[in-house]
Amino acid sequence: MARITSEQRKQIYEALLIKGKELFTQYGFSKTSIDDIVNACGIAKGSFYTYYSSKEELFYAVLRKEEEVKNIIISEIMQESLPPKELLIRFFETSFKTIEQNPFLQSLYQRGEYERIVKRLPKELLDNHAKEDLDSSLDFVKFLQEKGVTEDDPEVLIGLFRTTILIPLHRQEIGEPTFSKMMKKMIECLSDGLTKHRE
Repeated sequence: MARITSEQRKQIYEALLIKGKELFTQYGFSKTSIDDIVNACGIAKGSFYTYYSSKEELFYAVLRKEEEVKNIIISEIMQESLPPKELLIRFFETSFKTIEQNPFLQSLYQRGEYERIVKRLPKELLDNHAKEDLDSSLDFVKFLQEKGVTEDDPEVLIGLFRTTILIPLHRQEIGEPTFSKMMKKMIECLSDGLTKHRE
């Protein structure tokens, strides 16, 4: 039996992420089986376990890859030479647009699967994820505070950002045109309130 080359391993790894994301988005986590995933990738079921110990771990890997966009947004915002209020407006608007254009993230939260999946993941994975997320968020908060954001407690700002950028997932519940008007007003009020004492 021929040995798998490093290039083939890389191709299988990428296929699992791509096909896993497609199936999770279309059918949801619960209705997607490992058999579905390996059939879509054209690999043997045993090969799946070379990369992941469970469907939950593949899902987590897909989620982490999708969340990389957050670091890209933060990096781009930190290159901007705008007043603090405009930086916050840019951050909120870019984050909202990114989430609304990501079917995987939308399906994850709208189906209410996130909490159920997280409970099945190894604690070590979750702890590492939380630490990496906090470290990148703290760097961004420090940058914003140096630019003129007034909130002194970094955890308050991080919590505010996390909560706010998930609101677009409720667009259908709120309905148009109210949603668009509300979001525009909320971005303005938040950005103004967090910078008004410094500008």
